[in-house]
Amino acid sequence: MKKLSINKNALQSILKKQGEKIINSAAEKIIRKRVIDAKEVAMQELNSHPVTQEIDSGPDGYNQSGTLNGYGNLFSYIGFDEGSDPIAPIRALLHKAVNIKSVPARQRNMISNFIVELPTKEDFFNATPMPWAEGRSWAEGIERGISGLGQYLHGTSLSNNSRSGSGVQIKNNLRSGRFKNTKYLSNILNNLRKAIEGGEQWM
Repeated sequence: MKKLSINKNALQSILKKQGEKIINSAAEKIIRKRVIDAKEVAMQELNSHPVTQEIDSGPDGYNQSGTLNGYGNLFSYIGFDEGSDPIAPIRALLHKAVNIKSVPARQRNMISNFIVELPTKEDFFNATPMPWAEGRSWAEGIERGISGLGQYLHGTSLSNNSRSGSGVQIKNNLRSGRFKNTKYLSNILNNLRKAIEGGEQWM
């Protein structure tokens, strides 16, 4: 029987590479599950937010977000086209725009570095243009303010003169009061980021 010597260094190199593949594969599965779970929570947060529900209700909804001091609704105040779905681009971006990349590990570290790319507030703002003002975002306006509340007239009888079917802007002030800013996409994105980064929750 012939005896063959085994190159221990080569064997260790092979075992290390196989171990790296197994570890990195398992790590990627954990990360992907965390991202999927976090996205589902973020989508639920988006769908349950008063701003989302109010806009989803269309021109006949009520101001459940409180942004208009209880008068009218955001759909007609912002001036969305009747029958449109303003929240659809937000849902699509939140659903698709999450990417996971692996970065080769440094020496003596078997686990690769993983980078999770998330959409930014600017991405969402670019996807939510004002229907009447190019270069402005209605989603950003929710958080920073949308002027014109005093000139906003709401009513179903305005359907012939209204883009949305129930709201118009007139020249004279009808009431006092200002648009009440509220946190919207920034909070959802912050919570999404925290859910993915959560330290002890990975265990």
